[in-house]
Amino acid sequence: MSNPFDPRTPPPPGQSRPVILSILMFLFGLILLLPGVCAVIFAGMAFSGGGSGADQFILLWVICLAVSFGGIMLIVKAFR
Repeated sequence: MSNPFDPRTPPPPGQSRPVILSILMFLFGLILLLPGVCAVIFAGMAFSGGGSGADQFILLWVICLAVSFGGIMLIVKAFR
């Protein structure tokens, strides 16, 4: 007869992850949001000031927004 409390057995499907892991995922997702917030602020300042020289930073802003999108996905995954 098998022991239902054996730590070597895999958890049943649908069992949630430890709470500390969800908290860490949420905090890391918040950290990943910061580059996107800065990119949006600086892009708004650059384009509202006439846009001269703002074209050279578009690739950097896209990269920062992609990192922030990863942060958003990590936060969503932490709450599921």
